[in-house]
Amino acid sequence: MAIDRDRVQKLDKMLAALKSTPRTGWMLRGVHAAIAESIAEHMAESTVLALVIAEKLRENGVEIDVLRAATIAAVHDLSESVIGDIVKLTADAIGKERKEQLELNVAKNTLGDDNMLYALIKEYIEQTTPEARVAKLAEILSTLLQSLRYIMQGYRGVSEIACSSARAIKKMIENASWLASVRTIVEDYVNEGLKACNNPNTLI
Repeated sequence: MAIDRDRVQKLDKMLAALKSTPRTGWMLRGVHAAIAESIAEHMAESTVLALVIAEKLRENGVEIDVLRAATIAAVHDLSESVIGDIVKLTADAIGKERKEQLELNVAKNTLGDDNMLYALIKEYIEQTTPEARVAKLAEILSTLLQSLRYIMQGYRGVSEIACSSARAIKKMIENASWLASVRTIVEDYVNEGLKACNNPNTLI
């Protein structure tokens, strides 16, 4: 990566935006912006979870680069500093491919495509490596954990997010035998999330 002043300044603005931008999904479900998790907080938690998950997999014989999985998680939402946190309803409306292309274009236009940051974001979007899939699992687990925290604080409107996140994690593990050893780490949280599926306040 050619580290020049222009790129550093652009990255500085992106990081500042991530630290001050709440995740939209929480606010749409009643969590005040003042206490809503920021995109940067979500990325930080995802990074730690990816490290834990990848290490667990390696201990059980899965060939995986633990630090790369964590690094992918650390930058996976970097483009949201420009396009914002696109909620699922909007993402579904514009289509998965268009959303992903938008994220790649933002990364390329702001940082260039000749550097590690772009390569990691592209790897995350393409989901073709074990490291990228672990980063994705960690990202969903982070969302599940935060939704359960909000539910404990009385924000029942986030039940939809807890439910969908738990279902997504359950499906990922069931469809990938190499992720089986992670089940013991996430099953308690998944079960709690699945309980939210029956909450009358769940938004469909």
